[in-house]
Amino acid sequence: MSVGVELRIEWLDAPGVRAPELAATWARYELWVDGRCVTQVEEAGGTFRRSVYGSLYPLAEWIATNWWLLTGHIRPSAIRPTHWTWSNLRRYPWLRQHNLRGAGDGMAWPDLTAVPEGAITRIVWAADEDRVPGALRFASRGRALVRSDEARKTLAGIVQRVLDRLAESDVGKTPLSTEWAEIGNADEEERDFFLAAARLGLDPYAVDEETTAKLLAIVPAIPDELRDDFLDSADLDTLDIAAAWLPKASEAARHASADAAMPLDPLRAAVAGELAAGAVRDGAGLRQSWHVGFDMARAVRQALGTGATVPFDISAWVGARTLQGPAGGLQGFAAVRDDRCGLALSDSPTFASTAGPGSHYQSFRRAKALGRAIFRPYQRTFLLASTHVGDDRVAGAFAAELLAPAEGIRRALATLGTHDEDAALDVIASHFGVSPLTVRHQVDNQLEDI
Repeated sequence: MSVGVELRIEWLDAPGVRAPELAATWARYELWVDGRCVTQVEEAGGTFRRSVYGSLYPLAEWIATNWWLLTGHIRPSAIRPTHWTWSNLRRYPWLRQHNLRGAGDGMAWPDLTAVPEGAITRIVWAADEDRVPGALRFASRGRALVRSDEARKTLAGIVQRVLDRLAESDVGKTPLSTEWAEIGNADEEERDFFLAAARLGLDPYAVDEETTAKLLAIVPAIPDELRDDFLDSADLDTLDIAAAWLPKASEAARHASADAAMPLDPLRAAVAGELAAGAVRDGAGLRQSWHVGFDMARAVRQALGTGATVPFDISAWVGARTLQGPAGGLQGFAAVRDDRCGLALSDSPTFASTAGPGSHYQSFRRAKALGRAIFRPYQRTFLLASTHVGDDRVAGAFAAELLAPAEGIRRALATLGTHDEDAALDVIASHFGVSPLTVRHQVDNQLEDI
């Protein structure tokens, strides 16, 4: 876990710059993340340096304008970070609010994207592959995780340093100072609305009256423990359908819990020691969330005496029912009742497999629900989210390792050979009753660590 994000600034005179806010905030700056220089650039002559020259006012204004999205818009986490580059702007317009190059104004900015993922914020930066004649080429690339509170502190610090510089330079009121004051003066109700809009991917300051009325009518009625997952998963255009699906799904999930033959407490006991040991090992307990899920699944299999090559019957632990009709983008609703877990699933073709009730789709989501239920024992209801962050990422890793253990895959590959790896993975997936994609993810994410 990285905790180091630093913007080093040396303020400079800019006599040829006319706009007072740009001239006052002209600087040589370096951006460092986790001890790595993001602003390393290659000049036209092939020499390298670590700093960039320009005004920091556009950056501060970009931060203020996109504050709520930068700190609350989690949905981009569902997109693989390899795609978080400015070259993909047309395909992913949200990059304009998350990538530094959105600050624009003719300044040179690194191709760096920041996306909040709950307690952590993921930062990805890419080198420029092509050289534009006469232009700088950013040469650094990397990835890092920072605490979201540290990320917010860093972003706010950049804005405040620019505002302080403007004040020292006797530059009067600016759009930046007005916007930053509005953010700081927002009351609790306003902040809740701004963050709800941001989680849906909306610019809170550009929401039309019809959408505002819809949000104000629907969002407060969503139970607190479901609200974040709802906002991160529901389709904006069918928010009312998603909200209407919840009570039906809640009833179905509670009925489904009676179909689960096995109680949850033994599994919670099995993972409790592993979670506690992990927290001690990692100090703050902030292991990569997928490793938490992997460890939980191994602890469950060990406690049940289920070997790494043995398929796992998830139906004994999670009852499931499928609801017909649209769900507004929601995948599943889980409920824990009488120490049993039940799951209501959407039959949307976006999520559901055509393979029927015993499909890979249903098995994997049952396993995700089980992971969430034993990881957060105090939660009685929750949604399966589509953002792949926080608890959902833990649950996804748990499901993959529970249903198709990496060690079991390794042994199978040793027996089958990897001359035709795709064919081998298909055989392994069939054996474990999962999709080949799940096995491929296990190979990519874990086999090197075994």
